[in-house]
Amino acid sequence: MSVPSAKAYITRMREDAPFRTIVNDTQDEAANWAFLRQSGYEFTLQEFREAQDEIYREYGITPM
Repeated sequence: MSVPSAKAYITRMREDAPFRTIVNDTQDEAANWAFLRQSGYEFTLQEFREAQDEIYREYGITPM
């Protein structure tokens, strides 16, 4: 599990529309996490939040 994996996931969600659609259309949380692991991503919710914070800093974004 890692912050770099979460950052890669965030980047892919921004750039890969078909992938984003699959993730967003999956209502079952367990199935969604399983899909992410099968897709090569392994991170916790805390690591996802840390990745968001890093991306915000990189782009000079101040979250609301």
